[in-house]
Amino acid sequence: MRVSLWTALLGAMCAALWCGASFASEDPTLAFYEGYGHYKLEGSFFVEADQATIWDVLTDYEHIPQFVGSMKISHVENRLGDDLVLRQEPEGGFLFFTKRLHLLLNVHETPETSIVFQDTSHQDFDFYQGSWQIQPAGDGRGFEIIYDLDAQQNFSAPAFLASDAVSGGARDLLKKVREEIMKRKEIAQKKADEALQMTRSPKPLTSIPSTIQEGDEEKN
Repeated sequence: MRVSLWTALLGAMCAALWCGASFASEDPTLAFYEGYGHYKLEGSFFVEADQATIWDVLTDYEHIPQFVGSMKISHVENRLGDDLVLRQEPEGGFLFFTKRLHLLLNVHETPETSIVFQDTSHQDFDFYQGSWQIQPAGDGRGFEIIYDLDAQQNFSAPAFLASDAVSGGARDLLKKVREEIMKRKEIAQKKADEALQMTRSPKPLTSIPSTIQEGDEEKN
């Protein structure tokens, strides 16, 4: 079954579902629905970065725990071309409720365009599926990143706690992903500026070997 997802972010999203935090950056938009453990959400944010950098962050599955703190495990089990199996274990909590979630995601990538994912383990969810989409911004400056998730939990949790944790965690996930994109953009720009500066720096004058100078003095 070919399923694509922002696996890393999927798991991250799930992890983020249960962990809230704030970031000092442009806030993403988020539409959220919850009913009897069924969650549907769509979030998005804009970023002025090149498409390759955005894609590198979204598909950096093994390193997601480094920039999404609630993701404890994110490991690619196997890959074949644009399809892969991703194991993720996000962990988070709200007030006195804490839980580690288990996901085994079938992921399909459309390079630099989209990631589609679906959980096959059904350990914590009856179904868990979603996607990440990269679209050019309407004004032609940068890109819009769109995340959507449709999931039905099969574990016990107080409805009001789960709902707050999911919506807050989703917003936090989007903020952290955006921050990582901007961070890598700045690093890449700095390296490019340094390389350009090196090419523009004047080369030092080559000194005349002392043996040649001495020979010229003897002739004189």
